[in-house]
Amino acid sequence: MALTGEITYKGLTVSDAYIRVVRVLHLVDYSSGSKVLTADYSAKIYKDVDTCTADPNNEITTISGTFTPSVSNNVNLNIVKQTYVYLKTLADYDELTDV
Repeated sequence: MALTGEITYKGLTVSDAYIRVVRVLHLVDYSSGSKVLTADYSAKIYKDVDTCTADPNNEITTISGTFTPSVSNNVNLNIVKQTYVYLKTLADYDELTDV
């Protein structure tokens, strides 16, 4: 899985950007007396898929963040897939395509 499409990074257009999730940490916290789910993620952004394939350490940048994962149905239990779905809710990545 990955996302691809046009993004803007530091004012420059990257036409065939390729974004791959490289880490997701799914956390469950009971400290507030109820079950609270969070997921921390990191994803690398590459110039294109060929750059990623040739050298996975040659990313333009790495993005990271936190979101609330869903456990509402069995389809959404894949935390990596949920991360890609979440990324597409962000304005910078909402027009990217799943690959």
